[in-house]
Amino acid sequence: MRLPRVHGFTTVGAVAERSPDATHVERLSEVGRYALGVLWGDRHDSILPYRNLRVACPCEGCSAAPPSEPPAPDAARPVKLELIGGRSLFIRWADGHETLLLLDELRDLCRCARCAGEPDYPISGR
Repeated sequence: MRLPRVHGFTTVGAVAERSPDATHVERLSEVGRYALGVLWGDRHDSILPYRNLRVACPCEGCSAAPPSEPPAPDAARPVKLELIGGRSLFIRWADGHETLLLLDELRDLCRCARCAGEPDYPISGR
């Protein structure tokens, strides 16, 4: 059985309906020099590595590029981040490329234990 792929990630099942707060961005911040921090309206924090954001670019040029091709050194360094209309995030990268992601897509990129469907207590099993 083959599962559909969405921006480089395999979907495992239907995504549960989200509350409107789950895709409302309260705050964007830089985490170190490698990731974007997002505080969502439902109080969830996501740490999204810039490289993952660049790989998730849905444009035709990025979708057609072979995945084994190494990115240019500046390809995963944003120079501008802008929320547009409360529904999408615009990213301009240091190499001049531009990415537009819907906030639903951005939230789907969170790979924390909660978002990835890991158990609440993976080690102790409580």
